[in-house]
Amino acid sequence: MKKLYEKNEVNFALVWIGLYVVVMNIALQICGGFDHLASKTVPQLLVPVVCVTALAVAATAWILRNGLAEHFGLCRFKGDGKRYLWFIPLVIMSCTNLKNGLGLTAPLAVSLLMMVNMAVAGYVEEIIFRGFLFRGMAKNGLRSAIIVSAVTFGAGHIVNLANTADIAGVLLQVCYAIVIGFLYTVIVYKGGSLWPCILSHMFVNGSSVFALEQGPFSQLVTALFGQATDGLVQVCSAVLIIIISGSYALWLWKKA
Repeated sequence: MKKLYEKNEVNFALVWIGLYVVVMNIALQICGGFDHLASKTVPQLLVPVVCVTALAVAATAWILRNGLAEHFGLCRFKGDGKRYLWFIPLVIMSCTNLKNGLGLTAPLAVSLLMMVNMAVAGYVEEIIFRGFLFRGMAKNGLRSAIIVSAVTFGAGHIVNLANTADIAGVLLQVCYAIVIGFLYTVIVYKGGSLWPCILSHMFVNGSSVFALEQGPFSQLVTALFGQATDGLVQVCSAVLIIIISGSYALWLWKKA
C-alpha cells in the first residue's frame, strides 16, 4: 500500500474505495441486506460489523504507522469557531434523523449492532473520501478535488439499491449525500481536520437506526400539504438537508 500511495495518491484512494464497496457489499449479501431489520439476528449483523471495523482499523493503522495523521486530517481542528458559527448548522443537519423522534423498531441487540455498523461506516467513508481521495486530488486542482470528492461520495450510495427495494429513497439519499459531501469537504479543506465531519457522519448514520417514520415532522408535512406519505416525507426531509448543508457550505467557503 505504501508503494502505491507514493506512486499515485489518487489510485491509492480508488483502491480503498473499491475495497470498501466490494467488502461491504459481500457482507451485506451474506447478512441478507438491511431491509426488515426486525427480522435480523445478532449473528447476521455481526458479519458487516466485523468487516467495517476491520476496514476502519486497517485504514487508521496505516495512516498512523506512516506518520500521515496530520496530512489526512486525523488531528486537531485548526479553524476559528466563530467563523464556523460554532458548527451550529452542522449540528442541526446532523440531528435531522431526530425529526420524528427515536425508538426501537428491532430487538435491542440487533439495533445496537446496526448502529455500530452504520457509525463505523461513517468513519471509514470520511477517511476514504475526505482523507485519501480529496487530499490525493487536491494537489492537481482544488475545485475538481472538492467536486469529485462530493459527487463520488453521494453517488457511492447508489450501491444501496442492491440491498433495498426503496429505489426512490436511495436516489434521494444520493442527491442529499452529494450536498453533505460538499459541506464535509469544505470543512476539511478550511479547518484541516476530519473530526467534525467524522463525528457528524457517525451520528447521522448511527441515529438513523432508531429514527421513527411518524412523528412531529410528518405531522408538520400533513399540516402543510394535507398528507404525509412516506415519499413526501422523504422528499421534504431531503430538501431540508440540502438547504441546511448547502447554505452552510457556501457560508464557510466565503467566510471561514
